Amino acid sequence: MPIKSLYLEKFRLFDSKKIELSSERSLIVGKNGSGKTSVLEAMEILFSGKSFRSINTSECINHAHPFFQIAALGLLGDKEIRLETTKFSEGRISTKRTVGGKKIKGYEAPLIQIVLGKHLRMVEGEPELRRDFVNRLMFHVKPETVNLHNTYNKALQQRNKSLRKKLPIDQLNNWTEQVLESGLMLSKEQYDFFQVFKEVSLEYISKAVISNSISFLQDINLHFISGWDTSKTMRKSFQDSLPKDMALGYTTQGPHRQDFVFSVEKKKAAANLSRGQLKLLIILIFLSSYDVINEFSSRESLLLIDDIGSELDEDNLQILFNIISSDKNQVILTAINGNFLDKINGNLEQFKRINL
Repeated sequence: MPIKSLYLEKFRLFDSKKIELSSERSLIVGKNGSGKTSVLEAMEILFSGKSFRSINTSECINHAHPFFQIAALGLLGDKEIRLETTKFSEGRISTKRTVGGKKIKGYEAPLIQIVLGKHLRMVEGEPELRRDFVNRLMFHVKPETVNLHNTYNKALQQRNKSLRKKLPIDQLNNWTEQVLESGLMLSKEQYDFFQVFKEVSLEYISKAVISNSISFLQDINLHFISGWDTSKTMRKSFQDSLPKDMALGYTTQGPHRQDFVFSVEKKKAAANLSRGQLKLLIILIFLSSYDVINEFSSRESLLLIDDIGSELDEDNLQILFNIISSDKNQVILTAINGNFLDKINGNLEQFKRINL
């Protein structure tokens, strides 16, 4: 799916900027503060309507102007895809997405994934990072799970509110039943999706390990954690945890606590790998998403990686560029020092270089 051009008007530090992208691989180079991450942020807003930098997208408006506008043009299959987003300082964000001149919904657009500094802690960091990553994939390929997830979360919030307010047990039980009903369905969807994700991702990593002789990832594995004690029924698990839930004021069991763990040689990967090795693993997981998506449907994806050179030594950076150079995703990278990258990797010839 090539997004071939991106236009920014009154967005962050850009007054008016058009960027021509490669249909396969682009490298955006610039000094700190030159707007590299802002370009990635603009693309995230185009595809999702949200910014990874700020809850309030009004903060993205260039100083002293009343609005920003972002637009992109590309191809989805053999049809033209257009994305347009406008945000005035007063008012809601407005997004229009069309393919072949026909409007599409957000989940029908290609999936955009962005690897930021916070994602480099995905292996050893808080479960929310891993959970959000898997949920975003699942919601894209199985959009019906979005409503199920929302239904569960609404019931969960009400149960937690009842716990905090110490409401009568019959009122609490009412919300518990609703949590259990949607939770059982959501947990099954999570588990089924994870099995596909695990199989496809590990196969992708295995091929990369073999072709690039990555010895430290030869025995990589993924383990699913349901978020509740699966040796019992979910109902029994909730019953047993009720005293704890009432004491803490929130629900301690359920699919909202779902997680997965990386292991290498049967030990936790976070304890077995260096920072650079962990970053390589995380980016491989993101790169495998294209194959995961295509297990469900022929949808496109776009991968953006911010500050590609950070926390990677020359060997691991060389491996990563070798893999990206033959990847099926459209990939856009940002880097601070283009000269450093030039010295260590001949594969940069396959990247369109964009200087900011």
